[in-house]
Amino acid sequence: MGLFLVSVINDLAALPAGRLANKAQVAEFFEVSVPTVDAWLRRGCPVVERGGRGRQWRIDLLEVARWRFGGDAPEDGDDPEKMAPKDRLDWYKGARERTKHLQECGELLPAAEFERTLSAVLQGVAMGLESLPDILERDAGIDGAAIERAQGVVDRLREDLYRRIVPDAS
Repeated sequence: MGLFLVSVINDLAALPAGRLANKAQVAEFFEVSVPTVDAWLRRGCPVVERGGRGRQWRIDLLEVARWRFGGDAPEDGDDPEKMAPKDRLDWYKGARERTKHLQECGELLPAAEFERTLSAVLQGVAMGLESLPDILERDAGIDGAAIERAQGVVDRLREDLYRRIVPDAS
């Protein structure tokens, strides 16, 4: 037992301080709830040192990331329908909080707002393509057959763009 304890102490000393975390810090780092971290621990999440009375858990964040994202995590780890009811509730609460946070930070847009923005951008692209031959003729002094070829290219680009946006239009 004494040799094992010395090995654990040496292993802890070798880890950078920024990689060690308690359960609350793991939850914050991975943007989940502490009960979700508890569920991970029940399912085999790696631990450096188990907590107990008066002792905090010590968990290596890198090893948790490897366990979660490196293929060693259980297949059902991210499928709430395969979780126990309490874990499922925690998963949905965590997902709702992550979504709310991403919206508040402007990193996540509602679909309707994205569609409006995309529509406006595509209208601008279509108008730019439509006016390109006129601009080439007026500003670049190009005329005749070159403008007709440019108009053909513009028409093909617009048709291709339309087919990509409305796939059933073909």
